[in-house]
Amino acid sequence: MPSFRPDLEREEDLIEEVVRIQGYDRLPSTVPALREVGGEQESYRTRRRVRELLVRAGLREAASLTFASAAEVELMRHTDPVRVANPPSAEEPFLRTSLLPRLLDAASRNQLRGEISIALFEIGHVFRLADPVDEREHLAILLAGRAGEGLHAEDRGWDALDAKGILDGVLGGLGVGWRIEPGADRPFHPGRAGSVLVGDVRVGVVGELHPAEADRLDLAGRVAVAELDVTALEAERVRTVAFRDVPRFPPLRRDLAFIVPDEANAGDVQRTLEAAAGSLLDRVVLFDLFTGGDVPAGHRSLAFALEFRAPDRTLTDEEVEPVVAAIVNRVRSELGGELRA
Repeated sequence: MPSFRPDLEREEDLIEEVVRIQGYDRLPSTVPALREVGGEQESYRTRRRVRELLVRAGLREAASLTFASAAEVELMRHTDPVRVANPPSAEEPFLRTSLLPRLLDAASRNQLRGEISIALFEIGHVFRLADPVDEREHLAILLAGRAGEGLHAEDRGWDALDAKGILDGVLGGLGVGWRIEPGADRPFHPGRAGSVLVGDVRVGVVGELHPAEADRLDLAGRVAVAELDVTALEAERVRTVAFRDVPRFPPLRRDLAFIVPDEANAGDVQRTLEAAAGSLLDRVVLFDLFTGGDVPAGHRSLAFALEFRAPDRTLTDEEVEPVVAAIVNRVRSELGGELRA
């Protein structure tokens, strides 16, 4: 090194001097490589997505502690709670087995304070005795009071169909196919609640609280509730979303009413006609239920609006008629239903 540059002691000093003379602006910039493991856990992503869908539906999130009283465990008819060795309160010696009791308590307190419409949800962990403890993440939804208020709002209370609609939005947003089977034990209403199934696995319940339980908890009117096992839904969630072009051709609509036995629920009929229709069926909606009149006893009439659409052309009546015939034949053979004249 030159004797008049005692500051140049190392190779790095010489490199810095060259760069200074040539110009720092000519030095390319690079971002150092990160060697740490990053990214969001899949369970967190699912939970965030569920929250987004519920907030869009107009619900507010609640948060409660994980401890439960004996009365809350008894309300859900659970017999395998986890007892805490040193609970924070003698009145709450268990870990919660369900999220619904605390939401019901919150709804009762809100109604006592004059709240007209209550729409809450909570996502949290529940615990059951297993080997040694089964800890799972659940989602609970509660709707109580009026479904809307104001001049243009529909004057009615929340009911089981509202809870089902919200659940449909959540599971549809996750890409999870599901269905409802009738029947649910207390504390749910026997005729307005059912089990939620994904495939053949029961993942929760949706419907209304039994009126006797609602009265005991000082809740006025119908109380619509739902509770799902988010841990079970995690394995079924669709992680790759498929998009399609906006339809360029109009649909061809057919309204079909079927007379079916009472034990054949609307969901079974809809799944049957969807399977029979194939890819031409774009949309199906149940729009009418009728009993009495010319409908035989022990039967009911279910009317569906079906929209058929092809991506590359406008469908003709001649193309759709064979599909309609296949739907009628399949409903007849599998469910004992007949097309209503």
